[in-house]
Amino acid sequence: MNSIGKENNIILTYDEFKEAMDNGFIKGDTVQIVRKNGKIHDYVLDGERVEPHEILSLEKVSDIIKELGGDN
Repeated sequence: MNSIGKENNIILTYDEFKEAMDNGFIKGDTVQIVRKNGKIHDYVLDGERVEPHEILSLEKVSDIIKELGGDN
């Protein structure tokens, strides 16, 4: 996963996601997302290692921003 030290129960925040966008890590209209218990846990960049138990979904960046609370 891309976030160093991210615990199993920590979810991705709007600020972390926005920073990744601002720094050019997240480009385009879609992003790979790992969810845990239905909540956004992290994003995964191309080529990043994913744990066997993690399931990725390709989601719209705009939907992730809304879900994280960045549409206010």
